[in-house]
Amino acid sequence: MKSIRKRILIRVLGLLLVGTLIMGWASHHDSTHEVEELFDAQLGQSARVLIGLLGASQGQIPTEQLAQALLETTGEHPKLGHRYESKLAFQVRDANGTVIARSFNVPQLTDADWQPGFADLQQETYRWRGYVLESPDSALAVWVGERSDVRGELVDKIVRGTLVPDLLGIPLMMLLVWFAIGSGLKPLDQLAQLIRLREPNSLQPIVLGDLPAELEPVQAALNRMLEQLHQLLAREQRFIADAAHELRTPLAVLKIHTENAMQATDPGEREQALQHLRQGVERATRLISQMLTLARLADDQQRQRSPVALLESCRDEVAELLPLALRRNQELELISDNGLPDKVDMEPGSLSTLLQNLVGNAIQHAPDGGRVLVSLQRRADQLLLRVEDSGDGVPEGDRERLLERFHTQGNSQGAGLGLSIVQRIIERHQGSLLLGDSPLGGLLVQASFPLGTPVSG
Repeated sequence: MKSIRKRILIRVLGLLLVGTLIMGWASHHDSTHEVEELFDAQLGQSARVLIGLLGASQGQIPTEQLAQALLETTGEHPKLGHRYESKLAFQVRDANGTVIARSFNVPQLTDADWQPGFADLQQETYRWRGYVLESPDSALAVWVGERSDVRGELVDKIVRGTLVPDLLGIPLMMLLVWFAIGSGLKPLDQLAQLIRLREPNSLQPIVLGDLPAELEPVQAALNRMLEQLHQLLAREQRFIADAAHELRTPLAVLKIHTENAMQATDPGEREQALQHLRQGVERATRLISQMLTLARLADDQQRQRSPVALLESCRDEVAELLPLALRRNQELELISDNGLPDKVDMEPGSLSTLLQNLVGNAIQHAPDGGRVLVSLQRRADQLLLRVEDSGDGVPEGDRERLLERFHTQGNSQGAGLGLSIVQRIIERHQGSLLLGDSPLGGLLVQASFPLGTPVSG
């Protein structure tokens, strides 16, 4: 597992080292340039001093006498006053090219090296930087020079004096950065410690005071996840409790019918007990299926929607439910307005589940020989799905209870979950549900959905 502290430390020190090297290179480049300029200026100044001294011989000091004095001062291997003196040299000649004064270490000069100005001279052992100055008044020429390693040594000393302390300070900087990062990551360590010390079954929000702005999204995300887990566990517990409560009675009834069938001595009684057993199994199966559907729809996570052929899907579902209506001699009819969109965006299976529950309830509550009407209408940007029956209807004061789970209105075979499922589907599609009186005499259930942008075929 990689440590955040190590990751930050490596990156910070890497950038620091690269920055130090870049600054060292820039310092070396600038120092070299400035030292070159300074030493060139000194060469020029030295040449002018020599020209000035030798030029002063006119009427004051004889040139030969001054030259002799210079030769005696800088003769072969004089006693050096400074170690750099051996790296500096000069030579003076007259208009005839005769050398009248020189230092002991002057390099071998040719006529090409006496061109006025600055020039580099490469000898076998050393490289020299020279400057030639001619005096028209005294007809003298002066060459002054110095070895290039003088300049290199000075530049190296300057760079070392700047760079070496920085490099030596990197370990200390590493230590300081290590502690600084540790101090900065302390809130993260506190958050991790708080999470580690929590009870396994604790879903309470994480609260950590004086939290840095960078960790606030992390704390918010963790608390949001804990809240979602709390809701999920609550739904599961509620589902288990509802299932245990609602399945207890059907299973007990199935047990009774099974015992009656086993104990019956008359074939007619046995057939009747088996018929009741089959009906009980169908009711338990329907109850379990609806409970699973409701549990799936209880999830707040939005599922990917896809285009659904509106009228075609409604026709298929109504055709599938038609045998249930024909069994009771009921009339099942589907009508639709013009101008309906070809397709609408819905969660997969939602429209089928919606129609199965609405039309199935209407068939159960309509009398034998009655009528069930399914209609599709468009009102502005709303799609209306209306299901009506010719049953006895539901008093207005009892309609709200129809949306409660496991509430049955005069139907002992129902599970009481159909309209709860319908309501949840409508909520997931940002729609609305209306219960009212039908002109057919029974209950009118109207589901409204916002159309938004219709999906064309």
